[in-house]
Amino acid sequence: DLLPAYLAGEASADTSALVEEFARGDAEFARTLEAQRRELTSESRMLREPAAGLAPDHEVQTLSRARLVAQQLRWLMAIALMCTAFPLAFVFDGGRLTFLLLRDVPILALACWVAAIIFWGMYLAARRKLGSGL
Repeated sequence: DLLPAYLAGEASADTSALVEEFARGDAEFARTLEAQRRELTSESRMLREPAAGLAPDHEVQTLSRARLVAQQLRWLMAIALMCTAFPLAFVFDGGRLTFLLLRDVPILALACWVAAIIFWGMYLAARRKLGSGL
């Protein structure tokens, strides 16, 4: 019952002395005590040290990458929306609604919508990539 407190370093001086005295008299208990002490030391070392293979600034790099992807998503959406809406510019002409680009330069309107399809595809691909964990 005293061993967990002793190994955690929370035992009183009298309790620590009692456990150490018992360990001197019982060789098997002393080996068990030493093995548990080594295991506890290695576990605490693993908790203090960063995971192997990760750069010290891994979290900063991950945050920077996430910000970059978010910025790219904003730009892709803005361009896709602009390409979608630009051909739909209109005026009221004599009580009628007239779409200027469609009326005057329909090939440009079509080119804008093709570009919009491409940018929406890029946007959706980037969202899918973000959702899968980069």
